[in-house]
Amino acid sequence: MSTMTNPQPDEEAVRPESAAASPESVATKPEFAATNLESTAASLEKTADSLEKTETSLETTATSLETTATSLETTETSLETTATKPESAAIRTKSAADRPESATAKRRKALRKLLWFALSVLAFVLVYFGLEAYMDYGARVTLAITLAVIVLWVLEPIPFSMTAVLVLFLLPISGAVSTDLILSGFASPAIFLIVAGMMIASGVEQTPLGKRLAYQLLYWFGEKKGGVLAGIILVPQVMAFFIPAAAVRTAMLLPIVFSITSILGVKAGDVRGKKLMMGVVIGCGISGTAVLPAALGNVITVDLINTYLQTHVTYTDWLVLALPMWLIMIPASWWVLYRSFPVKEPMPSGLKEKMKELIAELGPVSSREKRLMGILAGVCVLWALEGVHGWPPVIPALIGAVLMAWPGIKVADWEKILDVKFAPLVMLGVTLSLGRALYETGVTGYLSKWMESDLTLYLFSNPALAVLTVAVLTQLIHKVTSNVSTAVIATVPVVMALAAHSPDSPALLLAFVAGLTSLYGFILVVETIPGVMVHGTGWVTQQDFFVPGFWLTLVTTGLTFLMALTWWKWLGYY
Repeated sequence: MSTMTNPQPDEEAVRPESAAASPESVATKPEFAATNLESTAASLEKTADSLEKTETSLETTATSLETTATSLETTETSLETTATKPESAAIRTKSAADRPESATAKRRKALRKLLWFALSVLAFVLVYFGLEAYMDYGARVTLAITLAVIVLWVLEPIPFSMTAVLVLFLLPISGAVSTDLILSGFASPAIFLIVAGMMIASGVEQTPLGKRLAYQLLYWFGEKKGGVLAGIILVPQVMAFFIPAAAVRTAMLLPIVFSITSILGVKAGDVRGKKLMMGVVIGCGISGTAVLPAALGNVITVDLINTYLQTHVTYTDWLVLALPMWLIMIPASWWVLYRSFPVKEPMPSGLKEKMKELIAELGPVSSREKRLMGILAGVCVLWALEGVHGWPPVIPALIGAVLMAWPGIKVADWEKILDVKFAPLVMLGVTLSLGRALYETGVTGYLSKWMESDLTLYLFSNPALAVLTVAVLTQLIHKVTSNVSTAVIATVPVVMALAAHSPDSPALLLAFVAGLTSLYGFILVVETIPGVMVHGTGWVTQQDFFVPGFWLTLVTTGLTFLMALTWWKWLGYY
């Protein structure tokens, strides 16, 4: 047992000696220790540098791997897109192939324009020289220029407003009419009514009131069968009372419809998409039926009636005449469109909830919107009471526009309210002046004499038959005079001149029918501004207009004849 414990003291005795010897050893070799420490430090520095380089290399490698992964994802997405849409590559290839033909297309377009100008000049020459023995100089030149201008308006080698400006200097230069007469249309209250209407529309656009109305109607009707289409048709009908411009109503409605198609998952080219877009065309097209300031054609028609017949048609007169037809046209349009684009569509889901969210985003009706609604209601009341106070529609409209920006009431910015488009005003002013020139130079008198025949006298001898004749004639003329204003100026003066030769013909009613029918251009894209605007979205083609347009043309013509047999007769217009 003792042998197991004795060695420990001996080992402990040896360690102090060794420890004592160690300092001595180090003291005897100082240069070796210093060299060893320097070498170790240098080695550590190299190791640190190597680690930093390794870390940088790893970071670079990680970044490269991330870039590669992203590139692979992009390639995968591209391959999936190409696989699901093979037509895209074909379209791109076709487009590239067509590029060399662009110069040829431009030349063809230029030649086509030259041909249209040549046809316009030909129309002038044929009338001017062909009728030299039958008409006075002033009437002959006025008619020749009018027909030449109509050719340009129909074929449109240059913008409508530019063609209108040609009239402003061609007629005075020719000596056919005076400068005062050709500019008289711009002094018409109709011009300022359209100006005031654009100002009111601008004020409404500066508030969420229009969107609120559209969202609310779609909330009520959206999830019913055919309810979305019904809502789209109804929105412009309500807007017509406070937005007197079909183009503005269309511009406000289109973004809302695009939002609806996105919610429902409807894509361009789908039958449902075509139906909804045609709802915009038809809805905005019929929205000006009963509200006098709601359509440019109405304003021109009333001005011509007042000029030719020396009478005064009021806002209420027009409303009473057209209201039953308007109320029938709304459901009839829905039915025709619903049947013209048959598709087994599921009941819309989620639209009502989305409309609720959009209404919530607008917040509660603000005091600003309430003031705006009060102004619009006041304008409509003053329009309806025209027979009491005697103010033409332009006066209440201007009052409403001023009140929108009046201090203390202000609902819109005055500078923005004044930002109205000039082109429609030029078109309207020239059209009104041209109508007066046709009357003053005796052109309408010559035309009515030439159109006199036993058949014409027979057709105009019966008021109801005369109404049907005028409706059919106006539809035919509207197909070759694409602009509504052009159709009005081409039909209303002639109709009133023909009615003057038949004592049993209600001239005012026939002029009203001609002007109203000019609004109903459903078959061709270019017949109405809403048609042109919606066609420009690419969601509908000319072919999409034919079927519903044909049936709606028959419906409007039949309704016009029905009104002549009943409502207008009961009102005492014949």
